[in-house]
Amino acid sequence: MNVVLIVIDTLRSDHLSCYGYFRETSPTIDRLAREGVLFEDSYAAGIATGPGFTSIVTGLYPVRHKYYITPYNVPNAYQLDDDIPVIAEMMWDAGYVTAAVDNLINFRSHMKHFVRGYEYYMNPTKTSRWVHHHVTAAEVNKKVLPWIRQHSYERFFLFIHYWDPHTPYNQPEGYRRVFTHERGDYSSLRVLRAPAGYEYVPGWGKVDEIVEGDEERSIDLYDGEILYVDSAVAEVVEALKDEGVLDETLIVITSDHGEQLGQHGIWGHAGLHESVVRVPLILRCPKKLPSGLMVKGYVQQVDIVPTILSLAGVRVSYEFDGVDLTDVIRGKVRRDFIVCETWGERCIIKGEWKLIVHYEPELRVIREVFPEPRWPHPRPIKTIMERVKIE
Repeated sequence: MNVVLIVIDTLRSDHLSCYGYFRETSPTIDRLAREGVLFEDSYAAGIATGPGFTSIVTGLYPVRHKYYITPYNVPNAYQLDDDIPVIAEMMWDAGYVTAAVDNLINFRSHMKHFVRGYEYYMNPTKTSRWVHHHVTAAEVNKKVLPWIRQHSYERFFLFIHYWDPHTPYNQPEGYRRVFTHERGDYSSLRVLRAPAGYEYVPGWGKVDEIVEGDEERSIDLYDGEILYVDSAVAEVVEALKDEGVLDETLIVITSDHGEQLGQHGIWGHAGLHESVVRVPLILRCPKKLPSGLMVKGYVQQVDIVPTILSLAGVRVSYEFDGVDLTDVIRGKVRRDFIVCETWGERCIIKGEWKLIVHYEPELRVIREVFPEPRWPHPRPIKTIMERVKIE
């Protein structure tokens, strides 16, 4: 069995058609979901890119791997401990050919653990490291597609990182006008002012400082980016099919975090609102997993590594924070709650309640009201906030 782990940056699940979005943004991802397993209640473990990706490749929560985004965008002073294995190392040790098309090595913070374990690490970035997120899906696929064709005869683990739909929304022109906002579609969306605790990086996330023009147009561009990256995923699927290895391959689709898109008065991915912490998780492996299954119940990024290892038959002695999702599919494992964190705040989610703790002398309790039914996708979530003083 081969493994293709695809992480689509900044992709909130509720903007995918297969998660109930009203626009057809993701035909290829939808098809993979129909042919595999879609997890309805999938959450990030840490926000933003650094913590999220580190949880994806280690199977650990940030409190254990200790990679956080730091205030004022100061580079992270912490290097991932060499004793903490990453997925590529484990797959390499098991005899897999390992490859990545990714440029997180260019990231401002120390992210050298993203090259560990790879026989082939292909960086699609042609410009300065400060604009790593400008890399397009087409540039990524220029590395991905030839590699698949050249190595399809081997047993491989391939990690693909697409920056789309992250800003600056630089998709090809044909994908910039594919969606036009129609008034009324977002009539139930409430834009609220963010509490001070969410503004821990000055200037990050303020709508009036980030977005030129109206918010509706920005949502149109974001959705166009999703359709664009979906077309890149289609090329990967087609390459696997052409090489005769599609059904021999586990495909994992997920994201590091979502995007606020103006909700809560925030642009970007600051905070721990549902729009940021809910991410897609889809698995396709027809010889080992059911098809057309939608699984309810909490799952997180930390579950990806133990699941890949289980399906690949790779045994390791390391203790992960995550669980094997095949046990979730069979109903053997079910979480009562989940946790997520970012610099300056942590949250616990249980049912319709979310408790966010800010590292300041107060608590904020947020009740996320989920209109029924939760599937297909409900109206945008309304948020009720209460401030509770700590004595």
